[in-house]
Amino acid sequence: MIEVNNLTSRSIDEKRIKSIILETLKKENRGTYRDISIAILSQDEIRKINRDYRKLDEPTDVLSFEGEGNFLGEIIICLSEVQKNGDNFEDELKRVLIHGTLHLLGYDHEKDQGEMLKKQEEYFSLINK
Repeated sequence: MIEVNNLTSRSIDEKRIKSIILETLKKENRGTYRDISIAILSQDEIRKINRDYRKLDEPTDVLSFEGEGNFLGEIIICLSEVQKNGDNFEDELKRVLIHGTLHLLGYDHEKDQGEMLKKQEEYFSLINK
């Protein structure tokens, strides 16, 4: 199950969000998956979480927290930060959803010498063309 919790006033397409995550899992041969939670937060809320967990006192577009057992983890997104990433909001949202999902699957772009970002861009071009 993928649960989407939008804690902002901005409307989102939950079906599209779930579809992108499911497609990323399929590309990773993880078609059978555990539960995932998506939280859409404000800049202030994501800044606090970023400060507490990454020691960076600034908002960010996406954070991921791996879970355990039947819970794969949580992806936290700030839509206003996603909007700043590029000209096309839908493309940027798709990119951070793929990015967050790859983190939940154990990828770490700071350690994997570009493998994660390469997969991110490959999946970006293949998912829902």
